Amino acid sequence: MIRLLVTTAAVLTAIPAYAQSSLGIRGADLSFGAAQDEFGTAQYELDGSVDVAVTEYHGLQGDLAFYNTDGGLVGQLGAHLYMTPKIGQKYGVFASVSDVDGRSMVWGNLGVEGMLSLGEASVVEGRVGLGVSDVNGLDYIFGGVSITHEISSSLEIEASLEVAEFDEASFSAVSYEAGLTARYNRDGSPLGAYASVTFSDMTGRDGQPAETRISVGLTVALGTTGGVDPATRPFRRTDPVAPLVRRGLW
Repeated sequence: MIRLLVTTAAVLTAIPAYAQSSLGIRGADLSFGAAQDEFGTAQYELDGSVDVAVTEYHGLQGDLAFYNTDGGLVGQLGAHLYMTPKIGQKYGVFASVSDVDGRSMVWGNLGVEGMLSLGEASVVEGRVGLGVSDVNGLDYIFGGVSITHEISSSLEIEASLEVAEFDEASFSAVSYEAGLTARYNRDGSPLGAYASVTFSDMTGRDGQPAETRISVGLTVALGTTGGVDPATRPFRRTDPVAPLVRRGLW
């Protein structure tokens, strides 16, 4: 698995070298960090995306992520097919599939999303969708919203809220995750850093005590990617089942 992570990082950071080629690749970003999960255990997380132009107004974003949990390593593969009909706007559909290493458990998500500029320094993003798992017939609906403000050309702050509802005979709860993230990239440098704090709560019949997660890490952004312009900013990755897996509930 370590070899797979190293290979993934090498491929994602090498891709932007072809950004001006006929492949239409605009750019890529990669982050690697450590997180303190709900049980206070230090875990690692790897997250990367690649943005490819399909036409002048359409594009495809691919995501690949790994994050460690006490229940096993989770891998996620995702795709976003989007259009940019106007300056400051981006809309699309997304799908993802996740799997836990060493366990027979797979789940998938499908939904719609959008991004809208709020002036020159801020952007809002939202999504809604549904998902299903192959374990015990688990299905769910979810949604999320985030607002990002660019404090300077090097520093941005993002506030986010993710909600998912699970309503099954074997498990019934509503998951809430509210996060605050700061990202720093010095002008002209592809290297950066991030720090985030996330309040994770689960209410309902099978609710769990609220917990706080803290994450820190490094980022690499190559090609035309990032910022608060919807044309270059990648869509957020979402995984509604993650709070259940981290708590060992599923």
